[in-house]
Amino acid sequence: MSSISRRAFLSSAAATVGTSMFGGVAKGPNVTFGVLSDVHLNKAGDEDTLLKAFAYFRDNGVDGVLIAGDIADRGFIEQMERCADCWWRTFPDGKAPDGRHVEQLFIYGNHDIDGWKWHEKDDWILAHGIGCGDNRVKTWERLFKEPYTPIWAKKVKGYTFIGAHWSSEKDLDEFLQANAEKLGLRSGRPFFYTQHAHPGNTVQGPWAWGNDGGTTTRALEKFPNAVAFSGHSHYSLTDERSIWQGKFTSIGTSSLRYIFSQYWRENGEDHPGIVKQMKMLPEGNGRQGMLVRVYDDMIAIARREFVYGESLGADWIVPLDGSRPFAFDVRTREKVAPAFAPDAKVTVSRAMGKDRNGKETDQITVSFPAALPSATSRVFDYEVAALAYHEDVDYPVAVKRVLSESFFLPASREAKSGHIVFSVAELNGAKNVRFAVRPLECFGRKGAEIRSEMFSCG
Repeated sequence: MSSISRRAFLSSAAATVGTSMFGGVAKGPNVTFGVLSDVHLNKAGDEDTLLKAFAYFRDNGVDGVLIAGDIADRGFIEQMERCADCWWRTFPDGKAPDGRHVEQLFIYGNHDIDGWKWHEKDDWILAHGIGCGDNRVKTWERLFKEPYTPIWAKKVKGYTFIGAHWSSEKDLDEFLQANAEKLGLRSGRPFFYTQHAHPGNTVQGPWAWGNDGGTTTRALEKFPNAVAFSGHSHYSLTDERSIWQGKFTSIGTSSLRYIFSQYWRENGEDHPGIVKQMKMLPEGNGRQGMLVRVYDDMIAIARREFVYGESLGADWIVPLDGSRPFAFDVRTREKVAPAFAPDAKVTVSRAMGKDRNGKETDQITVSFPAALPSATSRVFDYEVAALAYHEDVDYPVAVKRVLSESFFLPASREAKSGHIVFSVAELNGAKNVRFAVRPLECFGRKGAEIRSEMFSCG
């Protein structure tokens, strides 16, 4: 085991109990903070998960809580008021039970600022929309009891935190260059930055939904000690592509309201002009956040979900020695795909059913047991190919992907089986087909396939 990987292993074990080891002496974290995003408070009474998350952070000794935007779902002041009420109820006068100050590290997202625009304009909307007139400033200062600035900087136990409210990230490079010395950004000590959209071509890669096109990537890559937290996309923290390292470190913050079930999967998000045969996964069952502990030599990031109150996997341990173990190319090489058990079988059935639009459809359902996790990876989704036999060739007539029903849940909630639905029309007239199923982990490494018997569609 290399010195770097061994150090990461020992740090990971220590972080489990909230300590790091230095010369055999246990030492607590230098700073601890909670991370949330995309809370999307909408109707009165839906703040229960936010209260639960704040309480979890309080009970784990945080020095601050970061929220990477989209607090108010429809951009109304009343929705933001309920966030503030949850905060002051949990941290009266901004303090933990032991009297320590707990810092608010919040920013506005696009829903907070622009949500009012999605309604018919009337006097009430203009008065209550956070983004209307000077409401964003007045609302912020009244509710959170601090000055509003488009880009803010705060010190928490000696560490610098910077936040850019929605659309202010375009000015980040100028801000960093102007304030680098004053804020100690070139000291080598990590500093933490948050905005709503992902910095382009970092977490999830260049195709990440709603990324900022690279504006902040170009600003932050001048600071290898920068650690960015961003939301907007609602990608799950069980997706290992939610942490990325290149010239800096970028981390996706998921959502406290619902998980994005991704495009191009049969049980995922809708596509214009494409009718899917399966319903979308119940995204609201996924409500996620993080607890971050910063030590002298590493950052330990605990991934947490707040429906069942369980861990979402092993802590991400980010070493502070200049190495980049979370680079995508490094991890892709190391991944081992999940695999089916030796006795796993694929079964096929046919019946009339309804597609996602409710239309009666002649359907074929392909069922299979869940793939088993490997030493490195849980199953993320499955590739299912319908193969028609022509002479001596199994020829694919349709290929689709389907998410594991538990891809965003704790490992304790792993699905026992999976399935996918094809319409008979999708088989392009093939009379006899067999179905091949392969499991994938989130970086796309595929396990060995299992196949059904030949099935007659004639």
